[in-house]
Amino acid sequence: MLDDENATATPGPGRRARVRPQDLALALGYAGVTWLLHALAMNNEGAWGLHRYNGWWPLPLAIGCLAVALRQRQVLAASATMAAAGIGLLLVGSSGGFFLVFESVFTLVLFGGARVSRAAEHGSLVLTALLTIVMYFVTGSAAISVTLALVAAMVLVMPAQWAGNIRHARELAASEARTAAARAEAAEARSAAQAAEHERMLVAERTTMAREVHDVLSARLAAIALQSGAALNSPQNPELAARAMDAIRTQSVNGIEELNTMIRLLHRGTPLAPAGSLGDVPALVRTYSGAGLRVAYRNELPGRGSTLDAVTQATIYRSVNESLVNFAKHAPDGELALSLVPRDGSVLFSASNPAAAGHPGDGGAAGVHGTGTGTGLQGMRARSAELGGSFRISTANDTFAIFMLLPMGHRPPAAAAAPGIADRPLGHAPAHLNEGTT
Repeated sequence: MLDDENATATPGPGRRARVRPQDLALALGYAGVTWLLHALAMNNEGAWGLHRYNGWWPLPLAIGCLAVALRQRQVLAASATMAAAGIGLLLVGSSGGFFLVFESVFTLVLFGGARVSRAAEHGSLVLTALLTIVMYFVTGSAAISVTLALVAAMVLVMPAQWAGNIRHARELAASEARTAAARAEAAEARSAAQAAEHERMLVAERTTMAREVHDVLSARLAAIALQSGAALNSPQNPELAARAMDAIRTQSVNGIEELNTMIRLLHRGTPLAPAGSLGDVPALVRTYSGAGLRVAYRNELPGRGSTLDAVTQATIYRSVNESLVNFAKHAPDGELALSLVPRDGSVLFSASNPAAAGHPGDGGAAGVHGTGTGTGLQGMRARSAELGGSFRISTANDTFAIFMLLPMGHRPPAAAAAPGIADRPLGHAPAHLNEGTT
C-alpha cells in the first residue's frame, strides 16, 4: 500500500505544503481496506470493555485518514493524530488501526526533521522491546510475548527502517546532486580562468608584436625620411644625394628583411630573437647625424658593453633607436645627448634634448603639435620592466629626458622591486623630476 513515491522531497516540519495526490490516494486506500475488513468481519472485539463502541470505528478512521492526507502540512501533528486514531481503532477492535500506526511511524521518520527522524527510528526499537517485556511480565507466556514482538516489529520497526532507508537514499542523491553541481561550477570556473588566461596571452602576444613592428618600421622609415630630406634639400650636391640614396636603399632592404624574418617566426611560433647590439649603435647614430642632426653619444661601459647579454644589448639598441626617432620627429633643431654609464652593477642609459619650440617639456614625449602616440616610450618602459629594470621620464627645465636603469645580467621582472634597482635615483635626474607617461 506504500510505494517509493512517498519518499520524494517534501518540506520539513511546520512548513506549509499543498496536499499531494499521492497522500490523498493513500488515505483513501487505508479507508477502503479498513471498510473491506469490517465488511468481511475481519475485526476483533473491543479491548477493556470497549466493544460497545465498535460501531464508532468510522470516526477515528476518518480522522486518521485526514491526517494521512495532510501529513506534509504538519508532520508532527499529523503523525500524532495518526497514532492516536490507530490506537483508537485497535481499542474498538478494528484491524485498520495497524495501518495508521504503521503510517504514523513511517511519516515521522521520512518527513520529520533530522533529530526527530533519528529519535523515531531508535524509539521504534525501544518501544518494541518494552512492549515485549511488559507483555511477558503481564501474561507470563513466551508465545504471546513473541507474537506481540513480531506484530510490533511489523508495525513499528519495519516502517521506521523502511522510511530510514528511503530518507538516506534521498539524502545521498541530494548530496551527489550538490557534488555534481559543485563540480560543474568548478569546471565552469576553470574554463573561465583558462579563457581569461588565453585572452591575456593573446593580448601579451599582440602587444609584443605591435612593439616589434613599431620598432622596425619606425626606425627604418625615420632613417629613410631623414636621408631623403637631406638629398632633396641639397640638389646641387650629387655626392650627398648619392650617399642618401644608398642609405635609403640600405634601410629599405634591411627593413623588408626584418619584416620577412618577423613574419616567418610568427608563422612558426618561434620567439623573436634579440635584434641589435651595442656594436651597432655607432652606425645607427651616424645614420642620423649624417642627415644633419646633432647627436652626441658616449659609451663608458667596460669593454663598450660587449660583455652584456644579448637581450640587454638589444634593449639598449632599441631604446637608442627610439630616442633618435623621437628626436628627429619632435626636436630636430636641438641636440640629443645619449650616454651609457655603469651605475652600481647596472647600466644607466639616458637620452636628453631640449623641448620642442612652443611646446615646453614636450620634446620627444609627444608628436609634433600633440600628434605622437607614445607607443615607442611605452615599449621602452615594457622592455625595461621585462629585464627587471626601471624607466623614468623627466620634463624639467624645458628638457625632455629619459633614464633607463638595467641590471648588468638579465633578471626576471621580480628583480625590479629589489633595492638598488627600481628604488635607486636614475642618473643625473634631479630629485624633483616628475615621471610622465606618453
